[in-house]
Amino acid sequence: MVDPDGGPAGLYYEDDDDDTGETPASRVPLKRVAIISGSVAAAALLVSGIFYGPTVFRVLGQSDTEIKSPEQVGAFALDKSDGAQQTSEYIRDAIASKVNLDDSVGLIYRDGKTDAILVAGTARIWKPEDTLKTAFDMVADDAGGVRDTKDVDAGSLGGTMRCGTTKVDDSDLTVCGWADNGSLGVALFSNRGVPESAKSMVELRNAVEHRN
Repeated sequence: MVDPDGGPAGLYYEDDDDDTGETPASRVPLKRVAIISGSVAAAALLVSGIFYGPTVFRVLGQSDTEIKSPEQVGAFALDKSDGAQQTSEYIRDAIASKVNLDDSVGLIYRDGKTDAILVAGTARIWKPEDTLKTAFDMVADDAGGVRDTKDVDAGSLGGTMRCGTTKVDDSDLTVCGWADNGSLGVALFSNRGVPESAKSMVELRNAVEHRN
């Protein structure tokens, strides 16, 4: 079939049964609309790939993260007492349920001066900063939240690491946490300020988080 205007057949919609009286210019160019729509969809897909591609790559690359429980981390020794395990597991359960961690651990480390209650776990985390904030809100829910938070050096494993302070009873505790696309960890430090706690958190993280 040849188009009345001399164009290729099928470019315009035609009613073969009745003459509607429409001029060629009024007919809908279906193929042209389809081509334009396809181009728009392809452009949208390309833009999505530019913005979200790196995140997908990081999430998949960190999906094999494992969390271990070493008995010694520098000067810190793991407390295996029943009381320590009950306390750390209580906090672990609260955080793990709130941020949907897959495999998680609750640990207490001591170095003779500082107690560090550490909760760490794995998950596919699309927005590390938001997930870390949720964990902070959970761990200090009854203490008025974590205040004066600031970003600190996350070390060689990257991601987001942040520290602040919270009040428990009459004492201030330092809260530090990390989050990347494959794991999250939060620790409460007693008798240790933010700068020292941030360094200890990197040390604990490097010993606990492992990527295959």
